[in-house]
Amino acid sequence: MALPVLYEIAKDYRDALEELTDIEDEAVVDTLEGLKGTLETKSENIIKFTQNLNGTINAMKEAEKNMADRRKKLEKKVLGIKKYVKNVMEENQINKIETVNFDLTIRKNPPKAIIEDEEMIPKDYIDTQVIEKVNVNKVKEELKKGTTVQGARLIQETRLDIK
Repeated sequence: MALPVLYEIAKDYRDALEELTDIEDEAVVDTLEGLKGTLETKSENIIKFTQNLNGTINAMKEAEKNMADRRKKLEKKVLGIKKYVKNVMEENQINKIETVNFDLTIRKNPPKAIIEDEEMIPKDYIDTQVIEKVNVNKVKEELKKGTTVQGARLIQETRLDIK
């Protein structure tokens, strides 16, 4: 038999707790214990389901990593093959090969600057980058001390620990 939805069990438990707390009777205690047991069982089953999902997530992450590794190897292989063909063409002074499917042509790339020693580059060629970032830890410490920080507030959240 399937258990009711967790929020329905929790509502029934709260309702029974409110209605029956004034009455001291064995039946009341049994009713509350039964509802609590159902709530605990449903919660346990839900967490077991999340653990199953976590297993699937971990397997997917591993598959993604393996696929990314494989893709990187294939990309490296493609670059190596292209470099090989380019080198063979250059060694044999062949600038163009025409085929039915495509043309292979050796062309000059746009010029690029190679920085060999950054320390020797004049300051006129150095860009300064300023990054402004809120120091969240500093703000949190000030808020903990009771200091008001405009645009920020301190909250206390809860989490579900599963051991």
